[in-house]
Amino acid sequence: MSTEQTNQLPLEQTEQPKAEAQTTAVAKKEKYTPELCASAISKLPAQLQGIKNCFAQPFDSFRNAFKDPKEADRVMAKEIEFAAQAMLANNYLIKCATANPISLVNALKNVALTRSTLNPVLKQGYLVPFGGAITFMPSYMGLVDVLLNNGLVKKIEAHPVFEGEKFEIKHGTSEGIFHEPNPWGKREKENLKGCYFYVVMTDGTEMFDTMSVEEIEKIRKRAPSAKSSSPWDTDYVEMAKKTLIRRAFKMIPKAGISEDKVKALEAVFDYDEKVEQNWIAEQKQPSASSSRFDEDEVEYEEIKE
Repeated sequence: MSTEQTNQLPLEQTEQPKAEAQTTAVAKKEKYTPELCASAISKLPAQLQGIKNCFAQPFDSFRNAFKDPKEADRVMAKEIEFAAQAMLANNYLIKCATANPISLVNALKNVALTRSTLNPVLKQGYLVPFGGAITFMPSYMGLVDVLLNNGLVKKIEAHPVFEGEKFEIKHGTSEGIFHEPNPWGKREKENLKGCYFYVVMTDGTEMFDTMSVEEIEKIRKRAPSAKSSSPWDTDYVEMAKKTLIRRAFKMIPKAGISEDKVKALEAVFDYDEKVEQNWIAEQKQPSASSSRFDEDEVEYEEIKE
């Protein structure tokens, strides 16, 4: 009787199926050279050549705001041109940037964060000097665009109501606002009754609220009244509308928005209010020194994708 013998390899020598090589995906941004920005910086006028490095530093902020690095390069190059225009039109901005260059860097970063623009035609925001530093101040339309561009609302508006205009508010099951403005009436600070905002949320829900001119004045008076020109003196109605947009942001539900984005948006609105009040306080100084600095400077936080 023959016995079949099976040759077996020792266990430790048994071939095991080769495990597939595993790779860990690490999100890394490819190195990108912003050629358009470099070109814009090289064309800066002589008055700005001493601070040209400030214009290059905010690129990472623009790249975070615009996922496509080529788009970030294109947008930032334009903003460099707009910033240069603003600074050439106001030599005090150049003095502030020279004395406090990081303030210019932060101002340009904040343009990126809010996805606003310094385009003087669109009037979404401005470079303003206070405390010896340069600051980015969003306009009424700038704040509206911040909310729209970040997907927080589908529509948002703020409107003034003047004496003689029909205005009704209804609460209850069929609540709403009815406003019949008079475009040919007197539309000045002296006959302003108040303002209201109207919001359409992303789910179609509507929201509105009002502020009387007395309530608006309480907000304005949080800072010392200006003895010389301030935004409330030159553009009272627009500043009142901005106040309503700030109130709207505080009331809008933030569910469904990432915590990082909400935090960044809150920084935008808190920062805007601080800038506005400090600018007003700065203007009351009859001989403000260009070497004075704001020790409590506020910086936006980057939105993490």
